[in-house]
Amino acid sequence: MKIQWFSWLITGALIFPGLNAQQASDSLFIRRIFDEALVNGHAYKKLEELCKGYGSRLSGSDQAERAVFWAGNMLRSYGFDTVMLQPCMVPRWQRGGTELLKVSSPLLNKRLRQFNDTAGWACEALEERYRKQASWYTLPACALGGSVGSNGIISGRMCVVNSQTELQTLGKAGKLKGCLVLFNEPFDETKISTFSAYGGCVYQRVNGASMAARYGALAVLVRSMSNSCDLHPHTGVMHYVDSLPKIPAMAVATSVANTLAAVANDRDLVLTMHLDCQTLPDRQSHNAIAEQRGAIFPQRYIAFGGHFDSWDQGEGAHDDGAGCMHAFEALRLLKALGYTPRHTLRCVFWMNEENGARGAAAYADHAAVAGEFHVAAIESDRGGFTPRGFSIDAEDARIDSIKTWAPLLAPYGIHLFEKGGAGVDVAPLKHGPSSINRGMLQMGLIPDSQRYFDYHHAETDVFESVNRRELHLGAATLAAMIYLLDQSLDRD
Repeated sequence: MKIQWFSWLITGALIFPGLNAQQASDSLFIRRIFDEALVNGHAYKKLEELCKGYGSRLSGSDQAERAVFWAGNMLRSYGFDTVMLQPCMVPRWQRGGTELLKVSSPLLNKRLRQFNDTAGWACEALEERYRKQASWYTLPACALGGSVGSNGIISGRMCVVNSQTELQTLGKAGKLKGCLVLFNEPFDETKISTFSAYGGCVYQRVNGASMAARYGALAVLVRSMSNSCDLHPHTGVMHYVDSLPKIPAMAVATSVANTLAAVANDRDLVLTMHLDCQTLPDRQSHNAIAEQRGAIFPQRYIAFGGHFDSWDQGEGAHDDGAGCMHAFEALRLLKALGYTPRHTLRCVFWMNEENGARGAAAYADHAAVAGEFHVAAIESDRGGFTPRGFSIDAEDARIDSIKTWAPLLAPYGIHLFEKGGAGVDVAPLKHGPSSINRGMLQMGLIPDSQRYFDYHHAETDVFESVNRRELHLGAATLAAMIYLLDQSLDRD
């Protein structure tokens, strides 16, 4: 084996003449990681088992609990050194059996008969779907996660707001009182990163209900957080301010938001909403954890993973089944290649990221009590698309040090190494009340973002939307970064 490894080093020196012996060795091992992932990858098949066998995994649901035990058994089948299920209490919100939004508008009827796509307010599919129906149209909409029920049917006029400034202006003028408010601020299409566009308008979903309730609104509709024009509503978490009335909240498809905004001046327009969603007592769930023990620093951890829960629309394939499979596959790849880690490598499927981050808090609390020192943590929670790089939560000097690995990863299209947040699930380790991991390095995997919000929190987030090769490239990228971190940390 030593002779073979020496041969690889000589070969590496010839292939990578600009690299020193260690860099050439690293390059060869990273090449082996990508070869194994692309030829023999397991992530895609396991994602199919998860999505098609268990579907969506809303925290506290029976489906989520069944999926957790599948995850534990799946991880055990690979012979990792340790596999465990870590308990955590999670919230339990249920959508209910009634979820209805209807509109009646003479002007809408006229618009659909005189459909003109250049008006920029709807997709042709909307006209096709409703042109043969009566004057009341059932609209593609779904309750936002955490919404209260409507306590029967709510009917009223509609008021459209396109910005926070417009909300305040209309609210102070008393024009929102007694109406259903449509928050209709779209993604900023000039943003190259769709996550930046999302961050600019997600306030509507998270805080819109309480913002409108302050001015006497009966309920809110929120334009889906997507830059696609389609008929798929995107759910997601929302929060209430306890000192204000709790009013129902629904997401409407982007095409519907465009259409409603186009007929906002119809004085005869009436909206009707009926929801029976509810919040039940908390329920015990688990984080699923697998690890390979370190040979030199077994009490120092490199954690990496994604969140195992998903919203109840679709199958949670990109958000975040893909991230969990990235992490599992990264651990499998290193084990399959016979790699002996210096630190203990820990793959984590965190529960309840979507509506509470209870799994992340439980993991961080356990680490603090047990004295588990993490040298690094990486989260994958941006979908299973082609990997581009990493966001890094660290001081500038450490980021500059990581950037020196760029030549090792550039052949695989990995070029982004930027300062930024790592992820909701790893953040409590570093930024929580405990100081044990305060100085740790945190990173987030960055895939290409252009298609992510086509699927995010929507019924379209299914296994078929994930590309096998892109998913396996992401897993290999994560494994390569874990390898580089494991080799470099604690060298002084």
